Amino acid sequence: MAAEEQNRYATLRDYLGMLRRQKLLVAAFVIIFAAAAYALSASQDKRYESQASVQFNDVARDLKLLGVELPADTNPLVKAAAIAEETTTIEVANQVRRELRKGEQRVDIPAVDLRDAIETKVGAQTVFLEIKAEWGDPEFAARLANTYAKVAVRNETRDIQKVIETAIKDLKPRAKGPVFDESGGFDAARFTARQQLTALESARGLLRPAEIVRRAEVPSQPSAPKTQRNLILGGLVGLALGLLAGFLRDSLDRRLRTPQDAHEVFGLPVLGRVGATAFGATGQASANGRLPLPPADLESFRILRTNLGALESEAPPKAVLVTSGLPEEGKSTVAASLAAAAAAAGQRTLLVEADMRRPVLARRLGVQEGPGLGDYLAGQAQPADVLQRVPVHGGSGRNGTSLSAQDRVLIFIAAGNAQGEPAELLASPRCRDFLESVSKAYDLVVIDSSPLLSTADPLEILPHVDGVLVCARLSSATRDVASAVREAIGRFPDRPAGLVVTGARKSDAYYGYYGY
Repeated sequence: MAAEEQNRYATLRDYLGMLRRQKLLVAAFVIIFAAAAYALSASQDKRYESQASVQFNDVARDLKLLGVELPADTNPLVKAAAIAEETTTIEVANQVRRELRKGEQRVDIPAVDLRDAIETKVGAQTVFLEIKAEWGDPEFAARLANTYAKVAVRNETRDIQKVIETAIKDLKPRAKGPVFDESGGFDAARFTARQQLTALESARGLLRPAEIVRRAEVPSQPSAPKTQRNLILGGLVGLALGLLAGFLRDSLDRRLRTPQDAHEVFGLPVLGRVGATAFGATGQASANGRLPLPPADLESFRILRTNLGALESEAPPKAVLVTSGLPEEGKSTVAASLAAAAAAAGQRTLLVEADMRRPVLARRLGVQEGPGLGDYLAGQAQPADVLQRVPVHGGSGRNGTSLSAQDRVLIFIAAGNAQGEPAELLASPRCRDFLESVSKAYDLVVIDSSPLLSTADPLEILPHVDGVLVCARLSSATRDVASAVREAIGRFPDRPAGLVVTGARKSDAYYGYYGY
């Protein structure tokens, strides 16, 4: 059984077939998860993002020329990284809070909330400090980012100003007094100090250690929730779970879905495929004026008639038993339509309704329901009493010539009235003699019997026929039923058997095999 399950998904076509069978389940998962993602997005408050950029300049070289050594490395990349970390502290957030409380549009927001609303990073290519603020109001998001950038520039400028002020304070005592003394001597150190002092006082207002290179703008679209992205992610999650659920459901489904499934489980060659639209029909045979089946369905029974001739290598079977595992699998449809197709091809054909428990063919063909096989086997009717002629619509002889109305006839024996237990009647010597006689008198004898697993009737007939056709309805017959049928037929190894899959739909990929 494990090997059988593995064979169900051996090729890409098997997986595509699974997807086709479970498409509604998969689609339901996709729709449900996409709808849930949309509902989640709709329930969330809108958030807006805005970003400002700050550039740090290397002023260390200019100050060094003026005799000022900065206490730390002022490389722009290092400085930007240090300020990026410092900007996210609660101290800076408090400074930003004080700035926001100024001006006309005063707001007072806790520093913790302001700190949590921003992200900082250093651009890999620009070496700029990127300050991104997120808030529910687009205008405040831009204002918050710009305020953080302003505070970062102010703090950096203040730090450099402190270094310059310290240097100026140190130089002032050394620069006091005249450059030339009373004796006319020149004080070079005082002169140099006075020049440095003048240069530093001038540079104090000119140096720009940091500046805002891009101000934050008011965003026009919210950054969150990302409804479109959430819809896609929800759909993908639903698709993944739907495929998993579909695969699980399909693997637990014991029903036969394709002719390939039926062939592998029954272990029988598939001789024909019959569409779901053919159920309840009798092919080209009818005495009540019922129109024949559509060309696609008629062609499927012609193919079955042709394939039946290859069932036995030595000679085509003359007496064929048509059965199924369980009721409602189309065995009566197959038996009547196959017999009609043979009669339309010019073969002398006899259709025998051996299902005496649930007879349906007489009513479908539009002929009398008795006397029939049950009456004959009980000794209450003669052969001439049970034989009925059923017109066959259309058809031509084996050489392609049109058949006359007299030649286009199917001989039919109804089930009649079973006097006694059907299984006992079918096991009687009279039944064996009957089957032997009709096999000699007709080119083809088609016997519609009861389901194989429901009664013992088919097993009584099976030893006396030349071949067996087992009907299996797709999406109805199960693997367990197929195994039981295979075991029952296996008790008669010398009886060739073939499979007819029924119930195919036009939407099925294999419908075209007979719908061409």
